[in-house]
Amino acid sequence: MIGSWTKRVAFLTLVCLTFMLWPQTAKEAADVAEAMEAPAPRATEAPAGPATTLPSARPESRPEPIDVDRPEPQPPARPALPPEAAPEREPSIDPAELFARLASGDRTGGAPRNEAGPEEPPAPTVYLTFDDGPSKWTPQVLDVLKEYGVPATFFVLGKQAEAQEETIRRIVREGHAIGNHTYDHKYDELYGDFASFWEQTERTNDILERITGERVSLLRAPGGTATNFDAFYFYYLEKAGYKIHDWNVDSGDSKRRGVSAAEIVANVKRTKPSNEMNVLLHDGAGHEESVKALPEIIEYFREKGYRFEALREETAPISFKVSKPKWKRAVNEAEHARLLALVEPSRDVAILSASPWVPLRDWADASGASVSWDAAAETATVAANGKQLQWNVRAGAGWTTDESGRRDALGFSLELRGERLYAPEERLDSLFDNHM
Repeated sequence: MIGSWTKRVAFLTLVCLTFMLWPQTAKEAADVAEAMEAPAPRATEAPAGPATTLPSARPESRPEPIDVDRPEPQPPARPALPPEAAPEREPSIDPAELFARLASGDRTGGAPRNEAGPEEPPAPTVYLTFDDGPSKWTPQVLDVLKEYGVPATFFVLGKQAEAQEETIRRIVREGHAIGNHTYDHKYDELYGDFASFWEQTERTNDILERITGERVSLLRAPGGTATNFDAFYFYYLEKAGYKIHDWNVDSGDSKRRGVSAAEIVANVKRTKPSNEMNVLLHDGAGHEESVKALPEIIEYFREKGYRFEALREETAPISFKVSKPKWKRAVNEAEHARLLALVEPSRDVAILSASPWVPLRDWADASGASVSWDAAAETATVAANGKQLQWNVRAGAGWTTDESGRRDALGFSLELRGERLYAPEERLDSLFDNHM
């Protein structure tokens, strides 16, 4: 009896303990199961000796196995420029199409242009520009500009810059801009052939670089581009990096000799105001009245709320539209290729058609001209109709002499091929009026 009672008490006690220890929620059940399955931590025996402060646990360092097929680690790639920051590349233009477009009067040659163009200045702006200097009047112009605190732009002649180097330095020192106005302003040479214009422009830039330490990109054509430039002139110069500036305010100070200061001021005031005013003035010989007119011109624009700026490389040029030149000149495909290579020496220029160059002696014989060769001077001479063409092989340069004895630089080149001199047939015909 007692034994049976004892068994019952033990059984009831076991049941009570089971209910007391049973997890009350599913979460507790999961925790219990996880604890039961986790391996017991391994006992770590403390090292013998005095107690020390142990560093924080670190992952065990092991040598990384060598993978012979794994490429060498490379630096992270540079992020690509966003589309708006990537430099635009001019698409390739077919040489024949380029020539055809330029010959038709398209100064872009077919290259796409930003239709929006450069933004206009936020406030009405006037650019005072002075051509043909420096001369004895230029320091007086600079004095007036300094008195009024006004910047300006001087389109200088290389020939004058050579004679007035200190004035050029003063122009730069006082914060004005300098532009290229060719070397000597002789229209017949500049506009008879682009090669002559290019030679004068580069010669002037070399002079300015020697004086100032910098080359210039601003360019103004003597007399302006209207009826002087064609699409070829525009295209070549722009490809070479020049910014061609005409004007939209003509002071009239070069219309004739002795234009008075009052008339100069009246011409400026007569011009319809616009947001940008590029004023043509002169500081060359004979322009004392322009100096006298300058203070009133400055005061007039200040009263109108204009600010004054010098032209910069980023200034949007004001240029005349392409018009038919008044000069007798023609460019064929081969000559175009030569001129394009002249302004872009690194350019691979294709000659578009069979070369129209002919042996000089053959052309002379067929045309009735006389031709001679001076071996000592290495100079060939062709004569006809009272005009001479001479080409010095050693110097790679030539010139023409007319009946009056006037001598001008030759506007095209001859080439020595083997033992014979070759020249562009059309240029020879044009030079000697094709009457032979």
